Amino acid sequence: MKVHFDIVHSLRWLALVPALLFPLSARGQLTASGTINGTLINGSGIALVFEQDPSGVSLGGAGSSAASLNFGTIAAYGTLSSGVTRTNVGTNSFTVQTYFDVAVIEGGLNSNSYTLSAQLATAAPTGLGYGVDGVTLTTAAQNIQTNGTYNTSVQHSLSSVVSTAAPGAGGPAVGSPLTTTLNFTATSN
Repeated sequence: MKVHFDIVHSLRWLALVPALLFPLSARGQLTASGTINGTLINGSGIALVFEQDPSGVSLGGAGSSAASLNFGTIAAYGTLSSGVTRTNVGTNSFTVQTYFDVAVIEGGLNSNSYTLSAQLATAAPTGLGYGVDGVTLTTAAQNIQTNGTYNTSVQHSLSSVVSTAAPGAGGPAVGSPLTTTLNFTATSN
């Protein structure tokens, strides 16, 4: 039994020798290295981004593919919000417009240009009509630009024709916000 105690006692001393010779701070500086191999498959695609135009109203969500635009309070006469212009006042309607920019970003395509189309998500509220670059929008896609240049901000105009008829007689509601969603699509040529 004593032999076993001496062996165990000797092993304990041997275990303490490295700890005495190499302080904890030296043992904390160990390093290891490794390698990882990554595989990337480059996919081609395009992205449509709405950007603020210096001549237009401020866009909510500028720099993204889902922006909002607010004409503010409009009327056939009087002051309009900054960036909104009145382009036509007739006996039955008036037109307001503003500018916004669209950039179509391309990557990995063999396409030199794109076609930009737009459409109303649902029919416009009573007494209102919408157009982009002079093209009247409906719920069917309408081509706005057929030979667009990638990676360039392109100015577009959004107009709204407003009936001057009274509400209930073909004119829009007065004093309440009227909203419409326009969907834009860029297709590589």
